[in-house]
Amino acid sequence: MQVKVEKLPKSTIKLTVTVPNEKVKEAYEAVLEDAVSKTEITGFRKGNAPKDMVRDKVGVSTLYGEVINNLLQIFYPQAVKENHIAAIANPKVEIKEFDIDKDFEFVATSALRPEIKMGDFKKELQKTYDEMKKDRKTKNEEAIKKGEKIDESHIHLTTNHIIDAMLKTCELEVPELIVEEETERIMSRLVDQAESIGLSLDQYLKAQNKTTEELKKEYGIAAERNVKAEFILSEAIKDADIKVEESEIIDTVKASGVTDAEERMKDPMEYYYVKSILQKNKLITKLLEEIEGEDFHSHNHDH
Repeated sequence: MQVKVEKLPKSTIKLTVTVPNEKVKEAYEAVLEDAVSKTEITGFRKGNAPKDMVRDKVGVSTLYGEVINNLLQIFYPQAVKENHIAAIANPKVEIKEFDIDKDFEFVATSALRPEIKMGDFKKELQKTYDEMKKDRKTKNEEAIKKGEKIDESHIHLTTNHIIDAMLKTCELEVPELIVEEETERIMSRLVDQAESIGLSLDQYLKAQNKTTEELKKEYGIAAERNVKAEFILSEAIKDADIKVEESEIIDTVKASGVTDAEERMKDPMEYYYVKSILQKNKLITKLLEEIEGEDFHSHNHDH
């Protein structure tokens, strides 16, 4: 296997992988053997039919499709591992051609964790909080002049204020691939919501007076914000050394009404998902406490 590695802008990497022809033939033989063992052909016991008959019945394009899948599943992870690439998303794969008698070449584009230049978001957050207090003071002074009731409720920052401060002060370029994935996720959630009230996407667009392109662009901006916020938050969690114990994770899952919490948390994906939510909540609480001081405890923050 030969691998050519190209670094593209925005933390994206492109791998051109060439798999030698003998590996292509081996994969084809394995796929064909598998098809022979599973295909029923009249007049033959299952698994005993001649290969050409099985090939004709299953169809060459189906077999080749299987071969391509198998080759990608073996050689993409191998290429990534051998070149010490820490990919963070499913790759986009392009195949120019497939010929059983030639080497197999594919191009895989993948996303890497972006470099983040962390800024002084706490200072920005403090500025926001001070401005909110100043606005309130001005409004209350005007209310007194007019003989109206003044607003005595405490002023509180929200998670959005924190994310705005982070996005304003931290610098990073996120991979298009991840933004596209997030845009698709937001779009499919919209389609589900529209369908749940009996609207098709077209009807929804008509009601909103928007084209699919306009909607995609809008969601693309929201997706980029989400993705940037996620990366910055995870970096801030690392910087602040926020710890979450396993017992806290189990207790949180139990509290949400799950009966087999211990069993569920054996799945690393689910475990890290819950862990990252708890870490985010701890970081947000810590930041709000730091900035708001006394006022923080006078109010339950909603996350």
